[in-house]
Amino acid sequence: MGKIIVKFWLVNVLISILLFILYRLVIEEKNTVDTGFLNTIIVIMDIIVNLVFSVVYLFAIVLCSLLFLLNRIEKVRNSKTLCFLVFSGIPAICLVILIVHILVQVCYYNMAIEPLKTLLLFAFIYLACTILEFVVFRKVIEKVK
Repeated sequence: MGKIIVKFWLVNVLISILLFILYRLVIEEKNTVDTGFLNTIIVIMDIIVNLVFSVVYLFAIVLCSLLFLLNRIEKVRNSKTLCFLVFSGIPAICLVILIVHILVQVCYYNMAIEPLKTLLLFAFIYLACTILEFVVFRKVIEKVK
């Protein structure tokens, strides 16, 4: 049973690394034109915001990947609810917090920061991947029983 859990954990780590690399590539591909002193300051602030969001995203996917190992506990592994929370619960909570933050920005300021939209997209992709992993994991667990 431990080998199955470690295999799913490794798959999740690989997906996390791939998504983080893609996230960094998308951020780096942004076209930044600085024609004056003020625009240079804005570009520098944009780079700092993107780096902060990258660190937050990296921390979240590392935490979510480590939580997969909680399936080694038999009570968690045998309960579909607890297993789902381990696989997709934390990413779903992070996604909901991010959506609420974006909606608040849109309601109050009539705009949302572009890096938040990019982070939302990649968080949604990661959540979809974890849900797919959960479904496959449950099938494998049921087959082993």
